[in-house]
Amino acid sequence: MSPLLSLFALLRYGQIHFIAVSRTERVNVDSSSSLWKNSSFLKLWLAQMTASIGDHCYSFALLWYLLQATKSGTVLSLLAIPEMVAGLMFYLVGGVMADRYSPRMLMVGADVARIVVAITVGILVYMGVEEFAFFLAAQFLLGLFSSLFQPARTVALKSVVPQEQLGRANAILDTTFRTIRIIAPMSIGLVASIMPLSTLFFVNAGSYLISVLFLYAIRISLTDQQRVSATKMTPSQYARDIASGLQELKQNRVLFLILLFSNMGFLVWQVTYSVGFPFMAERMQQGNGSTLAVLLGFYGIGNLLGSLHMARSFYTRYMFVILIGWVFQAVGFLLLTTGGTAHWIAFLGAAVAGIGGPLIGIPTVTAIQIKASSNSTGKIFAINMLMFTFFCTLSSSLGAIWMGKWPVEQLFLVSGLFLAAMSFAGFLIEKRKPTAQHQSSSA
Repeated sequence: MSPLLSLFALLRYGQIHFIAVSRTERVNVDSSSSLWKNSSFLKLWLAQMTASIGDHCYSFALLWYLLQATKSGTVLSLLAIPEMVAGLMFYLVGGVMADRYSPRMLMVGADVARIVVAITVGILVYMGVEEFAFFLAAQFLLGLFSSLFQPARTVALKSVVPQEQLGRANAILDTTFRTIRIIAPMSIGLVASIMPLSTLFFVNAGSYLISVLFLYAIRISLTDQQRVSATKMTPSQYARDIASGLQELKQNRVLFLILLFSNMGFLVWQVTYSVGFPFMAERMQQGNGSTLAVLLGFYGIGNLLGSLHMARSFYTRYMFVILIGWVFQAVGFLLLTTGGTAHWIAFLGAAVAGIGGPLIGIPTVTAIQIKASSNSTGKIFAINMLMFTFFCTLSSSLGAIWMGKWPVEQLFLVSGLFLAAMSFAGFLIEKRKPTAQHQSSSA
């Protein structure tokens, strides 16, 4: 049996033998019509869709601009560090604020600030500025505002969607994001070939403006109203709130392991994606940005396939599904090692790696929303993002001083082997856990 068929057999095995959902629960989750009739969820979905389109424009334009300006894998690795440092500094603050204040207004404020950053970077690119420090500062600001936005979005979704529909809602939001990941890079590659690259940054600013309008129109639910605090929090109050979130996670070992294994793989993923993909595309076809766009587009196709599968799957063993996702990433990276000579294998490897993304992300967020208490959802999500940021920062640092200088084939090979070994260790731990610990909290 081929490795790909073995992967799908493993995924199917997990779906058949480890999924335990009653028929009543299945009917409730499958019924998405009520979600689309939920005006608050619809506006949140529209806000994410427009902002995601702009984010892809920004990321592609910045990566390609700096690659052509510097031809340096070290520079591309360093680019992600300021955003991650900002996350390390502010995610816990954002989590506390999401639990204490209106998540809707936090999201609106964060998007308004990101509009200013996107316009500023667009002007710098239009003027041909290549001073790297300016782009590092912009990345830090984007990381700061994202640290406020993302916990607030997680709490907002829990506020506007019934608990039994959270898995379905997360799958819909993720499917939307993955669909955009397919369409955007291919479309952006065409736009970048006929228009100035700086245009994409202004498109990003416009997308944030539309997102602000949708977010501001979301009705304030009872839960949201109760979070609005009229008093200004002191540093000691922030410290107490953070300590309460850490204590809850310490007492919930299952949730801690879910967060650990969902984030550990980013130790190699970050540098492989930000350095390996652009340099693989350049090796496949020198100096052509459209090749990078197509390669990322195939990764997006894999994302969409994984997300569609998750939208139809019913699971309570979150960690098991997450580990399968990392196995897909490992196999995809190993296939990409031969992409320089066999281009079709590179595209196939990107798609296979992409399948793993939703299998990692969706169960993680759903587990947090269901297993964490209502007063700590934002803080637990912030801790999750803090772990994500820590591993990504370490990955980018390794890329800047070591891994980014490797031949691209070696980078994909080592990353794939690391993810395979990590997944094997995770399966051993997951198998030893008592069956009762795998059962999801029921609404």
